[in-house]
Amino acid sequence: MKKITVITGSPRKAGNSNALAEAFIQSAEKAGAEVMRFDACKLNIIGCRACNGCYKNGHACAFEHGFDAVADAILASDVVVFTMPVYWFTVPGQIKSIIDHFYAFMVGGKDVKGKHCVVLATSGQPVDSGVHKGITDAMKGSSDFLGWSYEEHFFGNMNVPGAIRETDALSQMQEIAERLAK
Repeated sequence: MKKITVITGSPRKAGNSNALAEAFIQSAEKAGAEVMRFDACKLNIIGCRACNGCYKNGHACAFEHGFDAVADAILASDVVVFTMPVYWFTVPGQIKSIIDHFYAFMVGGKDVKGKHCVVLATSGQPVDSGVHKGITDAMKGSSDFLGWSYEEHFFGNMNVPGAIRETDALSQMQEIAERLAK
């Protein structure tokens, strides 16, 4: 059974990227995967303090215990999925704080190589506008550094909550989730 961690980056409960997350999770679980979801906007995780105390006191982060559960889930997962809206041409701050804490894996000597990273992102701009470049650069760079394989799926022109339901994106989530759950 595949283990998948999903990290969401939108505070909009009825937003388009959350609809992607829900469709993905439902399909992955139906296909037999074990899925753990973390809503970054509900976690109390601030930026990394670079104290190098990672895993020294039994916690992934010496200060931010909200990251501990996320770190444990990532360590146990085969696939890590990030769903997010594009915020000012890059990753939303809530997800960036989690990514910054990936430093703990290095300092703590945790082997996270071989995982598969998937990015599912929405924006109010067309996909071909280049608005997603900041996410691609950040997420692909992080994946490469961690030794993860990487794939991305961007859906544009969805600034209005619920607009995603007027596209084929949710059915695409079913296909992606079923493939990753195998």
